[in-house]
Amino acid sequence: MYSTLPAFVSALFLGFGVYVLLTEGVTRVSAPFALMCLTTFAWQGTWAFLFQTSSPETAGMLVKAGYFFILFLPTTFYHFVTELVERRDERPLLMASYALCVILAVLLVTSDEVVSGFGSHFFGDYPRAGRLHPVHVAQTVLLSVRSGWLLIMSRRQARARHRRRLLGLCLVSLFLYSLAASDYAVNYGYVFYPPGVIFIAISLGILAVTIVRHGLMRQYFLAATVAQEVAMPLEVIGMHADELGHALPELLRGYQLAVRHQLLVNGLYPGQSERLPTLTRAIRRQIDSTSTVVEMSLASFTLDRLDRRSFAPQSIRHCIDSALDRYPFQPGERSRVSVLPIDAQLRFSGTDSLFVFVIINLLKNALYAIETGGPGGSGTITISAGRDGGFCVIHFNDTGPGIAPDVLPHIFDPFYSTKPHEQGGGMGLEFCRRVCDAFGGTISCASTPGVLTTFTLRLPEPGSAADRAVHDPPARTKARRSRTGQGGSISS
Repeated sequence: MYSTLPAFVSALFLGFGVYVLLTEGVTRVSAPFALMCLTTFAWQGTWAFLFQTSSPETAGMLVKAGYFFILFLPTTFYHFVTELVERRDERPLLMASYALCVILAVLLVTSDEVVSGFGSHFFGDYPRAGRLHPVHVAQTVLLSVRSGWLLIMSRRQARARHRRRLLGLCLVSLFLYSLAASDYAVNYGYVFYPPGVIFIAISLGILAVTIVRHGLMRQYFLAATVAQEVAMPLEVIGMHADELGHALPELLRGYQLAVRHQLLVNGLYPGQSERLPTLTRAIRRQIDSTSTVVEMSLASFTLDRLDRRSFAPQSIRHCIDSALDRYPFQPGERSRVSVLPIDAQLRFSGTDSLFVFVIINLLKNALYAIETGGPGGSGTITISAGRDGGFCVIHFNDTGPGIAPDVLPHIFDPFYSTKPHEQGGGMGLEFCRRVCDAFGGTISCASTPGVLTTFTLRLPEPGSAADRAVHDPPARTKARRSRTGQGGSISS
């Protein structure tokens, strides 16, 4: 009778793991969850046989076999949490915890230091704690507290409501999972039917539904798939356009000679022969523009999973030059943009590709505002940069129509846009804000309608206090609050 529940839960956990893997695939989040399910499946399956056996020799083997998997359970949960909250800096502690599990598992198999035999109770045989068993208990407590702290801090910093709800469900799951530690009392001689399996079943059930319902990794697969499926045809079209661009002048010259010698009748309308060579260049510009959007979309999806340990010093001037080289300017647009002299040694800590996308976004918005803001589309763009208290400060000015006071507080909000639906989704400036935030900096905007609009970016210089705070979330949050109000109103 007492073995029925472990047998049922064992099968249930096998179902949980398979369900998540089939639904989400093998990802950094689903893999440790499946590992939790696998260890629980093996542990509870072993207990189902242990509670029925009457052979001391068999009970002794089952006790050690079941506890072998129990030793790894807290670490697999902690592993799941570190991937969920994207804290790669937890990797040393995670590896140390797995190493301790391996050491305890070896001692479990080769000695009685972790589990010292078993005791016979009304529900069946159950492991008895050895001298080193408290090490495993302490490890479990440490990892539970650490996991809870990571979830709480990540939930406080999450802006999206669904993300906070997801992390809240994981906190509830962690609480229920921790209640399973009541089983340790039985290891120390307190006799009651171990209820831990019930708490763990509910806990991992919540996690399974949460993973699938919120699609924790689906957006990354979708972004990668879209980027690959769109980028390859675009590149092929670009190659064809380049080939046409090289061949077309010769073909047109032959066509014009044939018309001149009356070998054929000119079927082109006036001016078409002069316009044809420009079409391939226009196609290339559109391809470059679309490719940039695809890359930016992929960067936006993966922005929350940045490994900040990969940040390196980046030249402000080099990034701005790269953005200007990559931007698909229309005729006459490049002359509107000027860059004031920038110190070649002025550097920020981050990744150059993301900052290039930020500049491209600001260029796109400013040029759109200038072109649509009034008769003649007059206006210029000026980019400058300098230092201020450990920060690189970049000023992006445009003399377009400006931003209305009622619109200004919302420009960094996701999906907020004053453009027609087909021309903007309201994610460009939100992307800029997220990049600056990931670098440990800020972006703000001040605008006088009809006169000047200024975007101010403050990015930490390498080795500055703000740069070090990027790797310390509590200090980083405090630093951001202390900077609020500098350089204009900050919308977030």
